[in-house]
Formats: sequence, structure tokens, C-alpha cells
Amino acid sequence: MNSKKAATIGILLLGMGLFGVNPASAKTSTNNLTESKTTISQSSAYTIAQYSEANSPLYGSWKLTYSIDGVVYESVLIMDGYKGGMGTTFYDPNLRRTRVILQTMYLKSSSKGLILVGYNPTDYDTKKPVRTYSPDNFLISLLPDGSLLVINCDSAGRCSDVDLQAIK
Repeated sequence: MNSKKAATIGILLLGMGLFGVNPASAKTSTNNLTESKTTISQSSAYTIAQYSEANSPLYGSWKLTYSIDGVVYESVLIMDGYKGGMGTTFYDPNLRRTRVILQTMYLKSSSKGLILVGYNPTDYDTKKPVRTYSPDNFLISLLPDGSLLVINCDSAGRCSDVDLQAIK
């Protein structure tokens, strides 16, 4: 992947995370997905692509491996149509222990590929929301040469390439 393409994708996902961008047609509210959002605007020089409801459901299980600031994250993603769940294991240097964070994942579509948007990070052990964990957002693109591009940008704007492996 060339650096220009990586920068474009990074800016797309970074903007989504930093500005809480939702698609113009997103159905979202504080507790459920029923209320309609209207516009996306950003005053910077970058254009953020909108995303919309995905056209085709996604079924299956995958292992995703990525790193942020030297910390390796291993996630198991299970998708059942347009919604799924993901458990992420990583070493938290602030707590000096391994943690597992659960997230609800929603499948969306954009001009750059499929987007998995993470919501409600919850500590597996305490079952409480984790406000210090930025939800994960994944861009999955099947490129014209047949290769697969997977990038994670969390809601804090930290991005990483992702290794994706199907689980049987």
C-alpha cells in the first residue's frame, strides 16, 4: 500500500473517531439505534467520507492483531449479519495487567470499503463500561489487485495496520 493511500484512509478513520462522525442517514441515539442524524460537517481541509448502512450482511469469526504505541491487541470478532461482538485482549501498562475489553460492532459501508464501528467498550471482568478505552473502528477493503487491506483507527485517532485471520 502506498503512503498516499494509507494517509487518505487514516484521515478518513481519524476524522470519524475525532469528530464522532456518523453518516447522514445514521440511526443513533444515546441508548439505541432509532433516531436519525442529519449532517456531517468539518471545518478542516480534509473531506470525511460518509458511511451508510451496509448492503450485505457479514457472517463469521476472525482473529485481528494490531498494535498501538507498542502494545499488541488481539481481538476475536464474531459477526452475525450487520451486528456482532468483539473481545480484545491486551496488556494495559497503566494497570500493569492483561485486560479483556468487549465491544458491540456494527457493519457499515463507505466508498473506501466496509467499516466495522465499535461501541460500548466494557471490561470483561467487571462488566462495567470502560471510558478510558477508545472504541475500535476497522476499514476492510478488497483492493483491485485482489489483496485485502484492513486498518484499525480507534475513536482517539490512533491507527494501525491489522493482520486478519479467519477462525474456523
